[in-house]
Amino acid sequence: MRRPTPELERVWTVRDLITWGQDYFGTKGVDSPRLTIDLLLCSVLGISRLDLYMQHDRPLTRDELAQLREYVTRRSQREPLQYILGRGDFYGLQFEVNPAVLIPRPETEILVDRCIRWIKATHTPLTRALDIGTGSGCIALAVAHHCPEPSWTCIDRSHEALDVARRNAQQLGLDERCTMQVLDILETMPPGSFDVITMNPPYIAPEEVQTLDDEVRLHEPSMALTDNADGLTFYRRFVEIAPACLAPNGRAFIELGYGQADAVSALMREGGLETIVVDDLAGIPRVLEVFHNHITTA
Repeated sequence: MRRPTPELERVWTVRDLITWGQDYFGTKGVDSPRLTIDLLLCSVLGISRLDLYMQHDRPLTRDELAQLREYVTRRSQREPLQYILGRGDFYGLQFEVNPAVLIPRPETEILVDRCIRWIKATHTPLTRALDIGTGSGCIALAVAHHCPEPSWTCIDRSHEALDVARRNAQQLGLDERCTMQVLDILETMPPGSFDVITMNPPYIAPEEVQTLDDEVRLHEPSMALTDNADGLTFYRRFVEIAPACLAPNGRAFIELGYGQADAVSALMREGGLETIVVDDLAGIPRVLEVFHNHITTA
């Protein structure tokens, strides 16, 4: 029989709540119910998971229990766990996230990894980098954390997203190397050219948005998911701006939506650009490396 929601009047220990939460989230169909209740408890109590295991007999105060009940309600309504906790892990780093920004995805780590490898293997000095649609700033900041050069310009059309990115840069000690700028790439070009460009654009067509999980469809920012067209708007725009924005010896690293590799590669070639398609661990084309066609590769 499903356990009732914890009452504020009763004394509930960590052990009680772990047992209750695992059962409750299991009946609600929430992924990883044990991990979920553990992380929510850690957030409420301000302790690590290791400390949680060592404090099984710790009782929660009335205020702590009320806070946990709020978190449990939000998670059972499919609000993403990262938004409830206010943070998400990405490329070994922790980023603040809220509903103004997409939650960083493991697939995007492939883009970051390829970018870092290319920067470290390049003998030409790299001074300027551009992150288009920066959101939480996770791409630019993860690369900057591992590469002392170049400096980054992080653009987004959302003031709220840039506020999050700015706080993440400060938290990681990268605010002096990463400039946040409100700019809509579909309308305006950033001045100058860049040695490195990264972009994870809204690439989901509107008709596909309705097929997404409720956690994504109902909670993550629509403007970061879909271009309200055919999913290719930002790729076409990149082809338009590449002659001016991408330095002659520069390279861009662009995330691809499922099934878009051929279409996007064709757009780039029509614009006089060369591409390398990089698969994710499932063998799905995930990242496109783009460079001017006079550059030869090994």
